[in-house]
Amino acid sequence: MQDTVIWDRVREARKGPRPAHTLDDIARAAISVGDANGVEAVSIRAVAAQLGAGAASLYRYISRKDDLYDLMVDSVAAEYELPSVPSGEWEADVVLVARRIRDVYRRHPWMAELAPHASWGPNTQDYMEFFLAALEPTGLGHVERIEFIGLMSAWIATFTQLVQQPAATGAGRLRHFASIAADPARPQLAQAIVALMRADPSSSSPDQLFERGLHRLIHGIAG
Repeated sequence: MQDTVIWDRVREARKGPRPAHTLDDIARAAISVGDANGVEAVSIRAVAAQLGAGAASLYRYISRKDDLYDLMVDSVAAEYELPSVPSGEWEADVVLVARRIRDVYRRHPWMAELAPHASWGPNTQDYMEFFLAALEPTGLGHVERIEFIGLMSAWIATFTQLVQQPAATGAGRLRHFASIAADPARPQLAQAIVALMRADPSSSSPDQLFERGLHRLIHGIAG
């Protein structure tokens, strides 16, 4: 049974005595641990402690840490709160999904790490069904739609992580960039650094950068 995902084992284990804790209980406890202490702190023992139970009480469905990760990701996927069906305006639907993903990744930074590798539970399946249907008017095939969803999700994850952990600043760093800008050996890089240093800071807020990047992704698929 070790090679099966938790969702398949859940279906197989419905018969028998009622477990002491539901999967929703376990998911909420794991999310609480991950939000407070990072994904590295998530373990069967830590989640059991959060529930005030012994680790052995979780083993009806949980057999490894990946099971906890799958439960966490699928539980949080419900927070996207997408409509039951797309609007038919695919660009608006993509923007809606992207903003919801960003908000969820802000609340649960570990999602950026876990979501790409998690097996698809019911909430994740609902999310994928909505997104695939939203992209149908683009004319892309199903494989291409899956590729776009992966590309956009990866970009949002990277963007969110960079914004949450901004690059260090200081006089030494600024002098370093100024020296790059003054070096004629790499003219393209020098011009790019100069342009960045001259840019209006008010036009480079995280929200504005996100919207511009998202527009470019959408423009790419539209082309």
